Amino acid sequence: MNEYEEVRTEIDAYLMKRFRYRLSLVSLTPNNIVTTRRNSRIDLYLRIRRVKSQFPPDCLIIARIGFKKERIGHGSHFVRFLAEIALKYDYKHIGIESTNEKSRTFAEKLGFHSIDGSNYAISVKNLLSYFQDRR
Repeated sequence: MNEYEEVRTEIDAYLMKRFRYRLSLVSLTPNNIVTTRRNSRIDLYLRIRRVKSQFPPDCLIIARIGFKKERIGHGSHFVRFLAEIALKYDYKHIGIESTNEKSRTFAEKLGFHSIDGSNYAISVKNLLSYFQDRR
């Protein structure tokens, strides 16, 4: 199993445990995009990139994230989990792509910095420090 498939497997296990799903929700596309099957509670689209793009190299990029129940901590919990996965697999950054007003507010709350007004990034080290300070 390659690194991308391992990341997919860990995200799938996390979502299955947190949301009590019995069947796998997560798939990996040939160009290293982790996505969830459409369902009523979770919507996730995550790009895994080692090369520099508009985001820094070694970046896990959240292109779409949504939970049926909002503002109860699912997003923050997932981003914290993602930061731990990034650390484990030596990714240096987490990004949030093409933000809307809600996701921009979320990104700024967690300490992400704007790349170009609609895309945000943060170093894994700084993100984990944010969560450490909240304990």
